[in-house]
Amino acid sequence: MEKIVQFDGWLQGVVRKFTTLSSDEQNETLNELISCCGSEQLWHLQQKLPDFLYRDFVLLLPPEVTEKILKQLSPSTLLTACRVSKLWNKKISEMTQLWKSQCFQVGCNLRSRSEENFKANCVRGLKLRYKLSEGTAWCQESLVNLVKPPGRFSALHHHKGHIAGGTADSSHTMSAEDCRESVVIWSVHTNRVKVSFPVSGSVSCIKLHYPAQVVCGHFDGTLSSHQVMGLNDGASHKSDRRSSPGQLLQKFRLHTAPVLSLDFDVEEDILVSGSADCSTKIWELSTGKLLKTLASQSHWVLSVIFSSQINQTIQSLKGRHILLIMTRDDIQLYSWIPDRYDVKDLEEMSGEVEVDESIKEGQSLKDMHYRDLYIPLKSVTDAAIQSFFFTPGLHFDGEKISFIRQMPMFDTQTIGDADIVTVDAGSGKIVQGVHINQKIRKLLAIGERFAVILLPYVDSKYKNLAIVDLLQREVIGGCTVPHSRASTPDFSQVSIGDIAWLDGFTEISTKGLVACLALADSSIQTITWTADSAKNEISCDTQDKLVRSGSRW
Repeated sequence: MEKIVQFDGWLQGVVRKFTTLSSDEQNETLNELISCCGSEQLWHLQQKLPDFLYRDFVLLLPPEVTEKILKQLSPSTLLTACRVSKLWNKKISEMTQLWKSQCFQVGCNLRSRSEENFKANCVRGLKLRYKLSEGTAWCQESLVNLVKPPGRFSALHHHKGHIAGGTADSSHTMSAEDCRESVVIWSVHTNRVKVSFPVSGSVSCIKLHYPAQVVCGHFDGTLSSHQVMGLNDGASHKSDRRSSPGQLLQKFRLHTAPVLSLDFDVEEDILVSGSADCSTKIWELSTGKLLKTLASQSHWVLSVIFSSQINQTIQSLKGRHILLIMTRDDIQLYSWIPDRYDVKDLEEMSGEVEVDESIKEGQSLKDMHYRDLYIPLKSVTDAAIQSFFFTPGLHFDGEKISFIRQMPMFDTQTIGDADIVTVDAGSGKIVQGVHINQKIRKLLAIGERFAVILLPYVDSKYKNLAIVDLLQREVIGGCTVPHSRASTPDFSQVSIGDIAWLDGFTEISTKGLVACLALADSSIQTITWTADSAKNEISCDTQDKLVRSGSRW
């Protein structure tokens, strides 16, 4: 007992003396003690030191602090952390908010469902991004023998799983009186022609509203609307001219140059067309009546977008129809009160029902003469500054306008100086600008998270159909598609497919058609999601493998 007391007193004295030493003296003392240790003491040090050197912060720190630390990791690094041990995998997998933020980082759409396995979605999103970067997320197919040479598809448009294609150049081997082009509607799901019918005149642009009708713009300055599917197939009234697929519904004649763009709304009975005669015309779709002409544009009208008062959410223009016009020089926005509102009776209506003030102050279509927004596409501030180079691609999501501003660079084949610009349609202020160091042929589509751009064709290794992550401001992948010669300045020979995935990846959105292009050999090149890209590949077995592989570390 006396020896124990003496040892305790000696040990305490040694400890007190050790603490008074300098850092170098303490290290030298430890080196001398370790050199005197036997195997039993060295084993003891090996077992004891990790407890002091490697603290398990996942277990020791409060969960909210641990989660804040782990949020600094990239999604792939976080998944690696899950493989450290079963305990780490369990603790980290239970942090719902952590995985929700990681899902947002990889581009998953968090608004698709209220309750999800965010970790599984994060892994699926990472795998999808990897496939996009490697060019394996999409597959391609060439649709051939749809038209007879020398005819070729000059305009394409996709709607509800169907591609509408209009032809041109078929008249090279025909007489003038026998000149007949055609429209072919292809079903993406069944992989076959749904309907095909002749049209008069080469098609310059086309828009499909399946299964109601398709409208074609022609190089001769006319437009034509056609029934797609019979309104009453097999009905007794076979004389009904609208019951036959492909039947001509209306012909629109007043443009004096090729029609370069069009848009229409079946519910609002509105058709809008833009032409190389520098005018935009608004028609009544059902009757072919001309309602309004906006003439004296600065240049050819290359793109038009119509948005009804139901589909647009601009607060300052609430209750009005919207028309966007794009030329080489500018973008213009017009608005007008729908015809169902009688402007003369608005004051009487306000006494009985609530009428928005913006409707009272708006102009009718007949009296529309001023524009609500003007966006120049060329630099006019300094003559010494090189002007912007026109790049097609005008998009409107109901609230914001998106387009490309690009500086001309002729000394390189791929390197460019372009910006994807998004402007608030109400105020005209830029809300987002994403710089891309690539030459861009067209902005095909844009969503809340991703954009699809068409780049010049270089070779089979250069991905010229590319995806841009608008949050991370970089090109994340895509695929190589064949060169497609422009039919119009707005590239009417290229059409985007389903666009729901542009707001974020979901299991449902990564299916179907991505895009389609008309080629010079009279074929159509389709790009679709591969079957395994749409599957949720993260099963319980896969997650168990992550845990088992971590247990060997």
